[in-house]
Amino acid sequence: MIHYVYRLKRLLRMRQLFFWSILFPLLLGTVFKAAFSDATNKDWGFITIPVAVVTEEGNPEDEAFVTFLAEMKNGDTPFFTVTEGDRETAETLLTDGEVSAVIVTGEETKVLLKENGLNSTVVKTVVDGYLQSKDMFIEAAMKGKLPEVMEAFSAEVTTLSAKEFEGATTDPFVQYFQALIAMASLYGAMYGLMNTNELNQKLAYVSARRLAAPMRIVPTVICDVAAAFTIQYLQFLINIAYFILILKVDFGNVNGWLFLGGAFYSLLGVLNGYFIGTVVQKSDSLQNSIMMGTTMFSCFLAGLMVGNIRMAIELTVPVVNRINPATLIADSMQALCIMGDTEKFASCLFGVFIWCVCLTVGSMFVVMLRQKRAGRSVSKA
Repeated sequence: MIHYVYRLKRLLRMRQLFFWSILFPLLLGTVFKAAFSDATNKDWGFITIPVAVVTEEGNPEDEAFVTFLAEMKNGDTPFFTVTEGDRETAETLLTDGEVSAVIVTGEETKVLLKENGLNSTVVKTVVDGYLQSKDMFIEAAMKGKLPEVMEAFSAEVTTLSAKEFEGATTDPFVQYFQALIAMASLYGAMYGLMNTNELNQKLAYVSARRLAAPMRIVPTVICDVAAAFTIQYLQFLINIAYFILILKVDFGNVNGWLFLGGAFYSLLGVLNGYFIGTVVQKSDSLQNSIMMGTTMFSCFLAGLMVGNIRMAIELTVPVVNRINPATLIADSMQALCIMGDTEKFASCLFGVFIWCVCLTVGSMFVVMLRQKRAGRSVSKA
């Protein structure tokens, strides 16, 4: 217990580690909040899209199309508000931003857009779908197969049950804060590196005093890990509290399971530092370079720098999301707080646990291998 307390004090005195593991994530989170403040204050729910419908001169009005647009609804909310008029007036409305698109009907239906965006994409998709269905009906009527097509369209469709995400956030930028929590957790490797180096005679003078202490190496390492884990877990709690209470980041439905996950996240970071420090013993600068490089690359894949990259990876090489530590952390938070999917949360947490086991076993294997080699060298001498 005394060794644990002394080790805790030793780690807390390292201001550089304190900055990178605790203060830096808080500062970066503040920058994120300032950058996304306007966007996160928006209502990301469904919004009715205003459009203008114009009929070209010499062509009959397509009343079926206007009715189709007016009757499209998301629950009780209409998809579109339709304004009918002449082309000049419609283009003026488009220029002034009062409508998102102008739909010109006639021999060839055209969609006039002011700029690309979500609303423009929705309008274009709906119009294209309507035209394809219209052509299908016309072709079926010409071939005498209209009844069969009508029956296919009017057939009952069985849909999957929709799951309501209770307490889920609609903020699309929360993924950056999830990846930031992952980065802060993996920065616990700094404490693991320091503990390892101060037991390495090649990298720290204090190692001689520590190794000469009347305490076996295994209890010493356990106390070191416990001290580093304590600080790292407190860092996790501070980050979560600061993001939720001070920055007002909506993580979704936060409950006690997240704090259990935080313990695994923190342990993963510390053990990663032990593994790097055990494998790489030439210089502390090389250790720090490897630690920072692997951590930032892992966080990049988790979406810290590029939004929606996790989804892109999921669609192309999903195995990366199953083994990347930062993605496992971010996905577990998303599954628990946003999706309410405890099974996926448990699956991601199990992946983090497997990483902890592999890093521990890997570190022990390297140490045993070095001791075996050292024994052979002594016997030969």
